[in-house]
Amino acid sequence: MMPVQRYAALAALAASTAHEVGDAIDIAQVGIVTRKRGRANFATAADHAAQEAVISRLRAHDPAIPVLAEEGAVRSLRRAERVWVVDPIDGTLNFSHGIPFYAVSIAYVEDGAVRAAAVHAPRTGETFIAHQRGGATLNGVAISVSSVSRMSQAFVVTIPSRFALVHKHAARLRALGAASVEICYVAAGRFDLFMHWVLSPWDIAAAGLIAREAGASLISLRSGKDAAWDERQVIIGPRALVRDALSAIPGLVGPARPPARTTARRSPSTRRSGSPSR
Repeated sequence: MMPVQRYAALAALAASTAHEVGDAIDIAQVGIVTRKRGRANFATAADHAAQEAVISRLRAHDPAIPVLAEEGAVRSLRRAERVWVVDPIDGTLNFSHGIPFYAVSIAYVEDGAVRAAAVHAPRTGETFIAHQRGGATLNGVAISVSSVSRMSQAFVVTIPSRFALVHKHAARLRALGAASVEICYVAAGRFDLFMHWVLSPWDIAAAGLIAREAGASLISLRSGKDAAWDERQVIIGPRALVRDALSAIPGLVGPARPPARTTARRSPSTRRSGSPSR
């Protein structure tokens, strides 16, 4: 089987798995099972159940391919020759509050690049699929990024802590609270640009390929170069718009700077550390 055909088959597997598991998620299983570093960063019973279901299906297909999943992730798997990268519920905080912007995200990584991916948002009934050199689709229909090329016209999705940095350059700002959904919406042209500084591999792996295959440029905000599949700080959007953003916003590329300190001191339990619950 040719690589492109194999990647297409793996994308179909990722999509069917994400769809089946996502649609079976029990919306009543919102009890917190584990707490993680950072504010409002936790996993519900539904996260754990969905992860077990995804892993079971992927291992049934090929038990030799390891799975890097958010709940209990083995970080060393990021450098595996082949690996599935799974977020069982991206947008757990949304899910736990009955907000429909959450998704099951599954990516297949081989030789350091994402080759196949699917993101399924069960409450909105949207399934985004892509494989390398195969384009991207939403519910079977081809999608592409917007034609916006200037920041002054851009509808930007970013994290609230960076609104002050971006707002005077962009037309509008939003934050949905689920990175995979936000990136896929850029891929579909609903948002023009995505910027984030605290991603985890499972936040970006699948959606990043979907965006690339829809015509997006993915640039590291640490180096200004093409982003790796597990980049933590990234800007994603139409190539011309990304160039304009990097030119228009001083200091956008470089080491992440902490938010400005306020006079009020927060207790250690409320200080932000690590990636927020997505």
